[in-house]
Amino acid sequence: MKPLLTRLRLLLHVSGALWTTSVLYPFYGEARRSRYVQKWSKKLLDICGVKVRVHHPERLSSKALIVSNHVSWLDIFLIHSVTPCHFIAKAEMADWPIIGSLAKSTGTLFLERSRTRHLKSTLETLVKYLKARERCIFFPEGTTAKQGELLPFHPNLFEGAIHAELPIQPFAVKYVNHMGEFEDAVDFSGDIGMNENVNSILGKDRIFAELTLLPVIDSNGKSRKDLSEHARKAIMSVLPQSVQENRGRLPETRPDHQDARP
Repeated sequence: MKPLLTRLRLLLHVSGALWTTSVLYPFYGEARRSRYVQKWSKKLLDICGVKVRVHHPERLSSKALIVSNHVSWLDIFLIHSVTPCHFIAKAEMADWPIIGSLAKSTGTLFLERSRTRHLKSTLETLVKYLKARERCIFFPEGTTAKQGELLPFHPNLFEGAIHAELPIQPFAVKYVNHMGEFEDAVDFSGDIGMNENVNSILGKDRIFAELTLLPVIDSNGKSRKDLSEHARKAIMSVLPQSVQENRGRLPETRPDHQDARP
């Protein structure tokens, strides 16, 4: 168990971010905002005892829509620590304590998946960002999945890459222990609460976060379904063989959180 001092450092780090993003951040230029978020994310991971390993950083494209599997709230800060980007997240994340406030302040787009009109608006904003050569990323599973599982991908937002005439770049995320085995402490699926999950993470001496950047997938002549299937296969190819493909229905969520029809 990490000492009380570590928990105090985490509290101070988060409190500092809440103050900065509400008072100073609005006056920062885009470059300074990106540097702040990247530096802050690296420090957060360090405090939590998460050591980052990036595989094939040279593959990072400045002209692609990024998609990634989704395991934990840590994923957001893991990716921010590697590259500045705009996240597209499920609407309920906006109500998460602390993380929701930080996400709102740093330009996250929140998608109300139950409303087709809202999906269209989010897609239009996504295309605008992509055409401006801003990096954007979303989690096509639509929710977090337990490590060892890869849920079906929702294809809707892959449409953004087609309209912006840009490729897709898949990222693969996993968290392991010193033995190279899945680290269950980071799992944030099911009924696990934020406080419980944070305590689980802080209860570990060291967690290794591995982020693999995969080659871009050309969107030219492909449908959003084609792109989602290609991206899913690419991500699965670098995850441990124990990953369950879960080819069945889309992930079960509450009726009011269902995705709009593809």
